Amino acid sequence: MNGLKRNIESGTVNHVRLTTNNYGITFEDNIGFTFYIIKMDNSNFSRPESMAINNWLTGSTTPKLLYFNDEDIPSIHYYAVCTEIEDKVFNGHYGKRVVFKTNSPFGFMTPVERRFAVTGSDEFVIDNISDTITGVYYPTILLSSSSDEDIMIENISDHKSVTLNLSKITPDSDGIKNILIHNGTMKILDKNNNDELVPLWKIGFGTDYSSYVSSTDEYINKFYWLRLIRGANKIKISGNCTITFVFEFPRKVGCL
Repeated sequence: MNGLKRNIESGTVNHVRLTTNNYGITFEDNIGFTFYIIKMDNSNFSRPESMAINNWLTGSTTPKLLYFNDEDIPSIHYYAVCTEIEDKVFNGHYGKRVVFKTNSPFGFMTPVERRFAVTGSDEFVIDNISDTITGVYYPTILLSSSSDEDIMIENISDHKSVTLNLSKITPDSDGIKNILIHNGTMKILDKNNNDELVPLWKIGFGTDYSSYVSSTDEYINKFYWLRLIRGANKIKISGNCTITFVFEFPRKVGCL
């Protein structure tokens, strides 16, 4: 299974509707892998060895990193759970059949970080090379600042911005406030306080909230979870801070 099989969600055809209504396309399933493993010397697995392997492979109930040392470019990894282990005899060898199920119909590129130290304001370009269904990708952002002034993050290409104020965030011993913004899951974590969830009011979002958008010369009053649209994105940062973008782009690569 390579994860690229898709289904068309559509209506039915009848005597008055000769063409179907199309409601979109969904992936049929996530990527799965099946392996057959034997010992290098072709001997049988002992019972203690078999128990150790089974215990290792089934030790996690949540997806964990799965990657292949194929040295191909770009490097691709997956997040998977071992769902099946079966002792087998094949080609005269005693071994195991092992099945993994991933949590996505996509593989993922090695996470890449881009870090910027901003004083006043700065602009730069970030390329979105993800293979998402809509072309939109939500990066993770680590924002660090010792200032109590507003910090604005704008995607000029998307004509939207978000304004944050870290004055209510507890600083570390060096006076730095650190928050981690998971835009894809709409979560903000306080890195100085055991990764506790940060409520939006604590970073300045309220009934009087607004954020300036320079590309339209207007203000928006909705909280914007920064996203990258397809292609090149021009990003503008206003305020004194250090900001790190983390990208783990999904790619339609199939299994291997």
